[in-house]
Amino acid sequence: MQPVLFRFNNNNTLWVKLDNTAVTTHFSCIADAFEFLLACFFVMNVQYPHELWLVYGFLEKVIGLRATVGKSVRLAEFCQQILHHGSNSASAV
Repeated sequence: MQPVLFRFNNNNTLWVKLDNTAVTTHFSCIADAFEFLLACFFVMNVQYPHELWLVYGFLEKVIGLRATVGKSVRLAEFCQQILHHGSNSASAV
């Protein structure tokens, strides 16, 4: 089963579901929680969901983790589009 990051509406606690068990992350920063989530995939030796591998690959790149997605033209193009779009929005402000 793949790890999942979630938050209940009634509080700000971020949780990761691991092997049908909810584990609190104790992180106040969403970036730290995503880093923990990606580490869970690595430690449990579980592949990213096919639908999200580009997003998780991008997060690996942004956070500065060792890439597990591997080199891919699609991933490179996706990262370039996201980073390019972000620089255009910042310059428009």
